[in-house]
Amino acid sequence: MHLDPHPEETPKSWTPNSNLKAPDECHSGVPCPAGGGRVEVPRSVTAVLGQDVVLPCRYRAQEQEQVVQVTWLKRGGGSGGGAAEVAVLNPQHGEHVQEPFVGRVLRHGHGDLGDGAIVLRNAVQGDEGDYECHLITFPMGNFEGRLTLRVLVPPLPILNPGPPLEEGQGRTLAASCTAEGSPVPSVRWETEVRGTNATRRSAHARSASVTSEFFLVPGRSMNGKSLTCVVAHPGLRHEKRITHTLSVAYLSDASVLGHTAEWQEGMEGAALTCLGDGNPPPTYNWTRVKGDMLLFQRPLAVADAGDYVCRVSNRVATKEARANVSIRGRATEDTVRRVDLVSASVVVVGVIAAVLLCVLVIVVVVMTLYHKRKTQRISEKYEEELTLTRENSIRRLHSSHSSDPRAQLEETLQLRTESRQGSLRGDSLRGDSLICSAMSEEPEGRSYSTLSTVREIETQTDVPVVVPAVPAVPPPPAPGGKEPKEEEEEGGGGGGDPIKAAMTHFVQENGMLQAKPSSNGIYINGRGHLV
Repeated sequence: MHLDPHPEETPKSWTPNSNLKAPDECHSGVPCPAGGGRVEVPRSVTAVLGQDVVLPCRYRAQEQEQVVQVTWLKRGGGSGGGAAEVAVLNPQHGEHVQEPFVGRVLRHGHGDLGDGAIVLRNAVQGDEGDYECHLITFPMGNFEGRLTLRVLVPPLPILNPGPPLEEGQGRTLAASCTAEGSPVPSVRWETEVRGTNATRRSAHARSASVTSEFFLVPGRSMNGKSLTCVVAHPGLRHEKRITHTLSVAYLSDASVLGHTAEWQEGMEGAALTCLGDGNPPPTYNWTRVKGDMLLFQRPLAVADAGDYVCRVSNRVATKEARANVSIRGRATEDTVRRVDLVSASVVVVGVIAAVLLCVLVIVVVVMTLYHKRKTQRISEKYEEELTLTRENSIRRLHSSHSSDPRAQLEETLQLRTESRQGSLRGDSLRGDSLICSAMSEEPEGRSYSTLSTVREIETQTDVPVVVPAVPAVPPPPAPGGKEPKEEEEEGGGGGGDPIKAAMTHFVQENGMLQAKPSSNGIYINGRGHLV
């Protein structure tokens, strides 16, 4: 039976260039003949527990030299601590394996016994020890080689989680990792969690164990983090890793979301959301301080307002959050809208009133300035007319003493014309301070001329002045060729006082002078002043 073990399963394989041990004695004490071949055997071979291992033994023969038998022995395996035979390889008689290696030892090569290596299957720790390879050659004699077999026991690491972790605990064991093997394995931790570790070792008959413990202070940030135990050993082709996921029990603060100030009566789809995080996942319980309605599966009503409490709990703790829900009624909303509309209207009216007031103020100011300027112009014209009237009055006063009736008539006519012009101009400027003139006729055909003068002429004239009346048309002659008595007296007194002559045409009533009816004459105002 031929076995070809995987080269990776043998930690250390034998090669022809290995450190070889030359035969130091010949079998049965017979001296080795000079010029013989040599045996190539490694000093040590390492096997892994449970795996197959090759025990090499090669003889480099010379010309016309051959190996006729190979015998494998184990030192200390026999009774009394002597050598025990393992297997005998002979080309004529085949292979012979001794107990307890039956079924576990096989020849490695084929053909010439120059390659006397054997295969030890399923190595166990009891296979460790020193082995000898004895070769019988012809015609050179016996040769021997020795090697040491070491069986490695790879560790089988075990990770044991610590007690349940809860937020708020002190320093707590998170996990422990144990590895046993031969030789002693090494144990270390890989994690992003902050913590400390402690290691202890224990020795056994054929192996040793190592236990490492990892400690930490639990926190919610550690929940779900990885804690890896890494074991290294010569019997392992790669490091062995065991990963443990931390589970930290905690419960976060509860809160309620969803309610806003826009909730109003008749609103649909309203909902309150209770937020809470924890490990293990918390359960939620809603209660209402007033009333028993919680799910808003219908339009909101004013009665839905109140305090709502959300309780979040798990095996660690229980926490709650409170929310005060207020709901506006429709009437309130309409009232608010109406109030807003009225407020807007009031603002608009106020703005318009302010604009109109500003316009009114501007108009008043403009009109005031206009009337002030107009009054000033009227006053100036009034002063001008008053001055002119005074000058005319003084001129007439001086001319009243003249004896020329024609000159007096011309002055009187000029005075009437100027007075009428002044009256017309005064009526268009200011009614209460100008002169008015009116002409009237009585039914008998008499005409009267009324002249009015301003009060300023009164105050400036010390002596009443009366201008003698000159008839515009000569009076008709009296019957019989005689004139009235009054006219005779007037004509006869041509050189008398004209004032006395004029007074004959007036009568006094209630302290005032009034003109006597006449077909042609002058009319003097009630104050007795002549214009």
